[in-house]
Amino acid sequence: MSTAANTPANATVEMGEAPIGRLLVKFSLPTIAMMVVNGLYNTIDQIYIGRGMGTLGIAAVTAAFPMMLVSVAIGSLFGAGATTLISISLGAGREAEARSLLGQAFAASLLAAFAIAALTFVVMSPVLRLLGATPTLLPLARQYLSVVAIGFLFQVPSMTIGGSLRAQGRPRASMVSVISGVVVNAGLAPLFIFGLHGGLVGAAAATVAAQALVLALTFALVQGRRSRIRIGLQAMKPRARAVGRMAAIGAPAAISNVIQLAVFAVANSSIAAYGGALGIAMVGIVNSLYRLFSFPVDGLTQGAQALWGYNYGAGKPARVSSITFHALAAGTLVSVVCTVLIELFPRGFVSLFSASDPHFLQLGAHGLEIFFLGFFAYGLRVVSAQFFQSVGRPAETVVLLLGRNVLLIAGMIILPRWLALDGVLWAGSASEVLTAVVSVPLLARGLRLGHSPR
Repeated sequence: MSTAANTPANATVEMGEAPIGRLLVKFSLPTIAMMVVNGLYNTIDQIYIGRGMGTLGIAAVTAAFPMMLVSVAIGSLFGAGATTLISISLGAGREAEARSLLGQAFAASLLAAFAIAALTFVVMSPVLRLLGATPTLLPLARQYLSVVAIGFLFQVPSMTIGGSLRAQGRPRASMVSVISGVVVNAGLAPLFIFGLHGGLVGAAAATVAAQALVLALTFALVQGRRSRIRIGLQAMKPRARAVGRMAAIGAPAAISNVIQLAVFAVANSSIAAYGGALGIAMVGIVNSLYRLFSFPVDGLTQGAQALWGYNYGAGKPARVSSITFHALAAGTLVSVVCTVLIELFPRGFVSLFSASDPHFLQLGAHGLEIFFLGFFAYGLRVVSAQFFQSVGRPAETVVLLLGRNVLLIAGMIILPRWLALDGVLWAGSASEVLTAVVSVPLLARGLRLGHSPR
């Protein structure tokens, strides 16, 4: 039997009244679990492919991976923007507006997903070559990406509407669908790769099947009776002004993912010159672990996103500041612990992907040791960026999210002239620390100038 305390309206009111520490745990733990588990999609594929096809298979997936970031970018564009605006609308008591935003975001994400899936097939070969795919790797990368591109049709809309559950005070609901998808992927991947001898195509098919399940479950949860806002047909007609507002807020996160294309193009071309396919495979391992270790902090900030937006919309700047300080403390702690783990056990992490090639083990461990030296600063940078995005201030978000990538690209172009392959790796550490340093005065100023939109 339901009680008043369990109603959707009271779930959002709690966001503006309950103790910050307890709220951050409630919202962030499910989101952290969801992000970490979601990050296992690529890592699971890399592990199974590495053990089934060796470093050549890992290198092929590494070459294809940047094009997959376009799907994540579009999902972030609508998902981050819609979540922020829905949170602010609910905090200000404008429920009809929040419902309209959700419907428009879903419709726009569906249209965008079809467009980028179709475009991927058109530009696949030339872009893969630009991203460092050698003649040997190109056909393998095409096999993998041709199947994965179908999954864009499921991934983009599920990312877009999943954030609305957090905006309503239901972080556990969005976690359920994502974890279910990863469990399916973990079960299907070895079956398709080894049992059915599907290789790269089998790995990609397992991922697409899991993404389809995630969309189905997420949609069912959004439309369920516990939702305060649902997707209605009348609200699904995109309106330029509303979609433009979502895109403006979500643009920094989306552009950051798109710029990863340039990052990988520079990294792969630089590394191919010094390490060939083995070097590209090493970059795949470093990137896979970097993303996996970054997801706990990303999950923390996404969990805090709804709290920032709601309290900003409700005119409670003191709570906005308190949320920020709690998130900074937790994010920094997680970043430092992850850095220590990588620096202590680099060979152990590389051996998860391939334990049979001693040269690759040595190269991969060396890459992790250098690239992760600056990871301790990740929490400061990302919490600061997410704060600005959550209160609808995209300019500062752009500086923090894109600034790191600009510095990374510049470092990967300049440093290899003196440090060869190590220059690419040192660029990763240096860019992380420098961007975190820039975030300190920006965040301090943002908190001083913080005010309510009401």
